[in-house]
Amino acid sequence: MRLSEDTVVRHLRDRGVLAPDSPATASVLSGGVSGATFLVVAEGGPVVRTYVVKQPLPFLAVADEWPARVERAGVEAAALRWYGELTPAHLPRLVDYDPGGFVVTMTAAPSGWTEWRKALLAGVVDVAAGTTLGRVLGTWHAATARPGARERLVAYGDLTMFVELRGDPYHRTVAARRPDLAAPVLGCLDELLTRPRCLVHGDFSPKNVLVDPAGAAGGLWVLDHEVAHAGNPVFDVAFMLHHLVMKGVHLADRPDGLEVVARLARCAEAFRTAYAQAGGLAVDEEAVVRHTGALLLARVHGKSPAAYLTGEGAAAVSALGARAVVGGLGGVADLFPRAPVGEDAART
Repeated sequence: MRLSEDTVVRHLRDRGVLAPDSPATASVLSGGVSGATFLVVAEGGPVVRTYVVKQPLPFLAVADEWPARVERAGVEAAALRWYGELTPAHLPRLVDYDPGGFVVTMTAAPSGWTEWRKALLAGVVDVAAGTTLGRVLGTWHAATARPGARERLVAYGDLTMFVELRGDPYHRTVAARRPDLAAPVLGCLDELLTRPRCLVHGDFSPKNVLVDPAGAAGGLWVLDHEVAHAGNPVFDVAFMLHHLVMKGVHLADRPDGLEVVARLARCAEAFRTAYAQAGGLAVDEEAVVRHTGALLLARVHGKSPAAYLTGEGAAAVSALGARAVVGGLGGVADLFPRAPVGEDAART
């Protein structure tokens, strides 16, 4: 049964999350393309409890046809458990998983917490958030790669959902639409599919990070774990970096654009440094840059183009991705623009 704003409270009562007579209200949380998400507020008793309830869609709500198995809800529930053991302060707590309806229920973030993506797009860059995210991701990769974790990691070995949600709509679509770059882009995908080392989040991006209004020092959560899989850790590092780079291209033309880009570059460096210090595995800068390039190309030529990129910005990201994926850049710092997009000769 597909949940709706009218039925989600009854679902929680049926699952025993809410008492039968517990008063509660539900509202739709917008912004995602992968499923229906609801905020439920239970008002009975002295403490108000809030939950987020998610149910995936069989087709993502994008312009291109993008199928995805609803069983990914079970992957998210399992990943929430494992990640929650490692960094409980930095993600919601799993409350319930209904395998019959593929419904995940988790605790909601504190009131007032906001999506980090919105802050970045406004030019507000909290470098401390990069440090925290690097430490969290490095902890996840290191812990799930240890010999004692191998048996548990086997449960994430089916890469079908990663291919549905990333490989096909990103790398293979780019290869079809940019045949001149097919070889290096598909080479990156091959590395992702054949070199499993740890539990990879698969969607480690600013849109899936919630922060306290005061910044990361006040609290930070990582969300949306449904693409988790046993894979190559370079994907998570490159995924975060390509988002920071795109924000830099997008904001470079503002009056203070180059100052914002410099902060984004410092944030990226803080992220990579903290990641390595936490034992992160993807520290080969050459590989990180290539994979970041493939993802930049995907956000222009794939099935999920970055909506905020203008025509000029999209062209700049495409050119940058093309240079990066073939090894034409020296390092991560070279991914960030050094001049407004229209003046950056390196992007022509």
